[in-house]
Amino acid sequence: MRILFICGINNYEWQLKGWKKDLSSLLPENEVIFLSQWYLHPQRKKINTLVQKGISIMEDCKPTIIIAHSFGGILAKSIIAQSKNHNIQKLITMASPHQMNMLKLKEAKTYLQTPESVNTKTLTFGGIFDPIVPFWKTHTKNSIHKNFWCNHWSFLYSKKIRKKIIKMI
Repeated sequence: MRILFICGINNYEWQLKGWKKDLSSLLPENEVIFLSQWYLHPQRKKINTLVQKGISIMEDCKPTIIIAHSFGGILAKSIIAQSKNHNIQKLITMASPHQMNMLKLKEAKTYLQTPESVNTKTLTFGGIFDPIVPFWKTHTKNSIHKNFWCNHWSFLYSKKIRKKIIKMI
């Protein structure tokens, strides 16, 4: 099994240390790939490059679980929708703005051809104290949704939250 972790905007490598450590120690038999690059959602070239990298990773049809944080969830849905040979077992998104269409998000979703939902088992999570993506905007149609008592960054930094999500893989 492969795990593809797709980062949100403004993420740096050091912010992913916890996820890298936990995925490798708790799921050592899995291949783990991090799709990350510092970007903002209006930067079309950068976000398109990330989507194309994701699509090329999926081309081998290897069973894959995608975990995505924040805008990475939007990129993940675009990758799934545009990849012809994927074998996505599950999509897990954390604090992703699936229902938000402000601050140029609608324009980015249109450019990326992001569908409202994907035909893949989807788990979505929101943070009740999230000032960036309100928890009521983090679900997709037909997703299994849960809210945690946390904020936007807890999905990256909280070991407790990471372990809860990894258990659902």
